[in-house]
Amino acid sequence: MTSMNTEQIRNMSLSELINMGPFECECGKTHSVGTRRCIIESGAIRKLPALLAECGSKKPFILSGHDTFAAAGEKVTGVLKESGIPYSSYVFLKSPVTPTEHSVGSAVMHFDYSCDAVIGIGSGVINDIGKILAHATGRTYMIVGTAPSMDGFASATSSMERDGLKVSLDSTFAWAIVGDTDILREVPMHMLRAGVGDMLAKYISLTEWRIASILVGEYYCPVVAALVENALNRVVAAAPGLMKRDEEAVKAVMEGMVIAGMAMKYAGLSRPASGMEHYFSHIWDMRSLAFEGAKADLHGIQCGIGTLLSLKVYDYIRTVKPDREKALAYVQAFNPEEWNEKLVKFIGHGAYAMVEGEKREGKYDPEKHAKRLEVIIEKWDEIMAVVDKLPKYEEVYNMMTAMGAPTDPGYLGYSEDAIRTTFTMTKDIRDKYIASRLLWDVGELENAEANLL
Repeated sequence: MTSMNTEQIRNMSLSELINMGPFECECGKTHSVGTRRCIIESGAIRKLPALLAECGSKKPFILSGHDTFAAAGEKVTGVLKESGIPYSSYVFLKSPVTPTEHSVGSAVMHFDYSCDAVIGIGSGVINDIGKILAHATGRTYMIVGTAPSMDGFASATSSMERDGLKVSLDSTFAWAIVGDTDILREVPMHMLRAGVGDMLAKYISLTEWRIASILVGEYYCPVVAALVENALNRVVAAAPGLMKRDEEAVKAVMEGMVIAGMAMKYAGLSRPASGMEHYFSHIWDMRSLAFEGAKADLHGIQCGIGTLLSLKVYDYIRTVKPDREKALAYVQAFNPEEWNEKLVKFIGHGAYAMVEGEKREGKYDPEKHAKRLEVIIEKWDEIMAVVDKLPKYEEVYNMMTAMGAPTDPGYLGYSEDAIRTTFTMTKDIRDKYIASRLLWDVGELENAEANLL
C-alpha cells in the first residue's frame, strides 16, 4: 500500500489521487475514498455508457429536478437511448427541491427496484438525496454534476434538514463523478460564484480544525489539510477566469469541489471543509424552513458571506487576551435555559434538536469549561499562530467583489441585529469546536458580537 506525506500529496492531480486508491498516512490512519472514476472534461456525458458497463449496471435510475433535467437530463437520456441502455427516471415535481424527509420519501416511493444503479443529475440537493437513495436501496451511485457549486460530490454524507435541524447524514459515495464542462460553463454565474464561496470557506474550516486539535484533542491530519489547502489555492488562482466562463477555470473549481469531498471521506468527518462559516448558512437555511418570508440563497453564496463574517470574528480574536477570572465569572452567570428559549425563538422548531444535542455534549458544563479554559490559556500563543495564517478580510472581500459575489450579509434580508444573533448561535449547531465556542469559553462572545458589523 502507498504511503503518503504532506509534500507528496500537494503535487498530486485529482486523477492521480483517485487512481492511487487507499494509502497509509503520516497521521497514522489509512485513508481511502470510494470514488473510482472522475471525468471532468468537454463531452464527459458521452462516457456514461462505458462507466455503467464498468460498474456492472444494466439499467440505471435517473433522479433529477426540473432545472437540472433541463440542464443535462435530456443529454444523459439521449446518450443512454443511443447506446440501447434502458432506464427509469423521476423528476421532482416541486421546484426548487428541498433537502427534507419529504423529498427523500418521494425519491424512495418513485424508485424502480428493477434498476441496479442510481444516477443523480444535479449538484447539492439532488446529489444529497441521490446518495441517500442509493444507500437505502443498496445501489451503485453516480452523479452528473450540473454546477460546480458545492463540495459534496465525493463525500459519503448528505447535508439534510431533519426535524427542522440541519444535519450531516451518513449516506454513500459516488462511484463515478461526471462533470461535463460544456454544461458546467453555461450555468448561471450565481452558481459559479457559489462554488468559489464554498471553497473560500475552507480558510475557516482548516483553521478551526487545527485549533480544535490543539484545544480539545480532536483528530487532525496535516496531509488531508494540505490537500484541501492546495485545492483552495487553485480555485483562488482560477477565480478571475470564471467571469469569462473559461473552461480551465470552471474545471479547476469543479476539481476543487471534488477534492474537498474526498478530503472529508479521507478524514471521516466534515472538518476539512466545514466550520463556523457553514453554520451561518445552516442557520439561515433552518430559518427559511421555519418562518415564512425568511430568505435563503445557494449554500455556497451563504458560505462566502459566512467566511467574510468569520474573518471579522477572527480579527476580534486577535485582540483578545484570556482572563481566567473573567471567563469563569461569565460562565457562572450564563443561563442555559434562557439561552435555549432564544434559540427556539430565532431558529424555529429545529432548535429543539440543538438543545438536546447540547444536553448530551455538556457544552455549558462549568467543570468541563474550567478544564478547557486552562488549556486555552496555556495554548493561546499557539492558537494565535494558527489564526495569523488566515488571509486578511480585505483580500477575500476584494476577490469576491471582483467576481460580483454578494458580500453584504444584509443581501439575505437580515437586519444587523439578526446577523449578530446568527453569529452567537453558530456555537450551538453541532458539537464542533469553532470560533464562537472559543469566544464563549473566554467570556468574549458578546463583545465579539458587538464588533461584528
